[in-house]
Amino acid sequence: MELIIKKAKLTVLDTYEVTDEKGNVVFNVKGELVSVGKRLRINDPSGHELASVYKKKIALREKYIIDMKNAEEVEVFRIDTMRKVPEYRAKQLGWTLKGDFGKKDLKIMEGLHTAAHLRPKRLSFGETLKLDVKDSGKALAAVALYLVSEMDQQVKPQNASEK
Repeated sequence: MELIIKKAKLTVLDTYEVTDEKGNVVFNVKGELVSVGKRLRINDPSGHELASVYKKKIALREKYIIDMKNAEEVEVFRIDTMRKVPEYRAKQLGWTLKGDFGKKDLKIMEGLHTAAHLRPKRLSFGETLKLDVKDSGKALAAVALYLVSEMDQQVKPQNASEK
């Protein structure tokens, strides 16, 4: 399944629109200012919440939560590798998001297999990404895992430790 993720420009809150290859809206993502910390809500086109992504404030180890409304919560941990490139491990899914975060060329790995590939969409304006998901039933989880990395990269840019 191919999805297009487009981040809205000139907005106070993080806002994304996720469409299929035909341009039909699949998910809308909106950030919240009122919640404690930052939270992104993923809704279907009619506005019903499907999932949310947020940073767990009180934890022994920094982690993010993907709250899938019809499934268990997924814990996501940032792992700083020896190459100083972060990876994000989604424990319950058995997924690891890794790649070049600066160039937005990322893969979601399930063991040794690629579950999804995210890269910039060619010939597009603004921040527009193409997400190829092998299993269409996991598209929501793939979008949510990408949003975790976006939230974390806004807080801790990839090269912050090198400055």
